[in-house]
Amino acid sequence: MTLITYIIDLIRRSLISFSNQPCHVATYTRELPISIERMYENAIDGEHLPHLHRSSFSELNIIDSGKWGWRAKGHLTPKSFMNKMELELKLDREKHRWITRTLSGLGKGSEIWTHAIPLDDHKIKVIVDFYVPKLPKFLKNMYETEYIKTYAKLYDEDLWMMATRQHELDRLKNRKAPENTETLNTTRINLGGETDIEHALPLEFTLQGHPYRLIKLDNEWVAHSSTCPHMLGPLQNSDVKDGKVECPWHGYVFDVKTRECTTGQKCKLAPAPKIMIDQGNIIASF
Repeated sequence: MTLITYIIDLIRRSLISFSNQPCHVATYTRELPISIERMYENAIDGEHLPHLHRSSFSELNIIDSGKWGWRAKGHLTPKSFMNKMELELKLDREKHRWITRTLSGLGKGSEIWTHAIPLDDHKIKVIVDFYVPKLPKFLKNMYETEYIKTYAKLYDEDLWMMATRQHELDRLKNRKAPENTETLNTTRINLGGETDIEHALPLEFTLQGHPYRLIKLDNEWVAHSSTCPHMLGPLQNSDVKDGKVECPWHGYVFDVKTRECTTGQKCKLAPAPKIMIDQGNIIASF
């Protein structure tokens, strides 16, 4: 966000108007290959905004939240006094919509109305309408372009999270199927030769139907769960720094050895198999 954007919005908010009713600026429409349940879950999850969407939000502090939605104070990226704002999102499941309002700061008075229309069990159509009060006509095109560009990017990022979470939920469901009993009973796996694996780290593998990642930490072989226990976020592509790994969705950080969440949330990584060397091969076992 530039100084010019801040000044333009400040002037807009300061304009005298006979009506504070927001005027329609733009509409963004998109079909998404996810269920309405995942979409609602995503909408009321304000916690993910400064992590999954870190290029758009530098921080967001949740003031209140629940099944109804959330209210929060935060900043856009990069953080500045110019882009401070307070947001509120309210979900109306009966009407298949949620309304996001800017209560104060940059964009004050703006409203974003999102309707999610189920098309199939795993397909929806979202229609997003943007409203801005006291907006001079000559600025409409600028606001329209910026809103549509921003929301296309946000939905690209959200789709990755929603689709990945659905895949993990399906995986957990499939683990319980009778045909997978033999796989779940397997308690030992040969990952390969130590020398070969050391040149291919980190190594992803599955044991008892759960994904893990093998790394070498302080000259010790360590396996850790590559699924975040919070909302099943993927950890396999997150760098391990100082023995800790961070979930890209909500910023939860875990110690890969103790499994504890070091950012204070009450959850921990799933138990990981022990790693041993047997005749030059790396063995993972429970």
